[in-house]
Amino acid sequence: MKKIKIYLFGIGLFFLGSCDLDKEPIPAYIHIKPFTVNVNNNQGTKEQKISDVWVSDNETGDFLGVFELPATFPIIADGDTNLSIAPGILENGINATPNIYSLLTSFETEIELAPNEIDTIQPTTKYESRVEFHYKQDFESSNPLDEIIDTTILLETKIFDNQLAFEGISAGFTLDEDNPKMEVAISHFMELETKGDLTVLEMHYKNEGILQIALLGYENTSSTPVLTYFLALNPQSDWNKVYINLTNQLVGYGSQFKYFKILFGAQLSAEQTSSTYIIDNIKVLELPDD
Repeated sequence: MKKIKIYLFGIGLFFLGSCDLDKEPIPAYIHIKPFTVNVNNNQGTKEQKISDVWVSDNETGDFLGVFELPATFPIIADGDTNLSIAPGILENGINATPNIYSLLTSFETEIELAPNEIDTIQPTTKYESRVEFHYKQDFESSNPLDEIIDTTILLETKIFDNQLAFEGISAGFTLDEDNPKMEVAISHFMELETKGDLTVLEMHYKNEGILQIALLGYENTSSTPVLTYFLALNPQSDWNKVYINLTNQLVGYGSQFKYFKILFGAQLSAEQTSSTYIIDNIKVLELPDD
């Protein structure tokens, strides 16, 4: 049984209004390790970028806080404590937009806490059973990043392997002064909902210049597409993972649009003579509303 439960947020302790310091409660501590991610053979890479945890008490319904991983924080409790630990990401790669990643499951656990002791938790997660995989590409067997929209562009994409790839094989392109621009789409049509279901583009990328992300919307597979650029990713010297929320973009297209493609664009800057852009592990996922 829990004897006391007062939660502590941030880095400071919340002291009860008492002059008798001997009666101040002694906190227990919880240490949460980075998530272990489990996937099946049809779900692509298990590599995620879970940056923080959103922790709640299942028994009381209290929200305990958001903590950057790995996390250690105090809690005034003594006895069995039932916790829900949700994986958090930076939506669209922006530090100002942390959010629970609803496409992955929360970790539920019960631990027995004691004052001045640290309990360590190794959370695990997997994709929610309702998640629909509309597209998954790891470039291991083919390179569908090959649909050039602008016919004046003569540059082609290529395969990167060995030390240049993220896992096995990646795909991308290199701009130079003779080929300073690129607009290339995945050749696969995706039939996506435009009614507001949470839809996310996951991908790994490494880029020496700004990488633009766009959607091509089609009323049918033979219609002229409508191109919408909506996000720019800053250069990354090391591999990064981004979670791009496509929901509002899809709603904006309206119900007459049924099919979509992901497009990547880039332009050589005036300060550069060349720049390389590499992409891997593209997934387009939807979590249907109940």
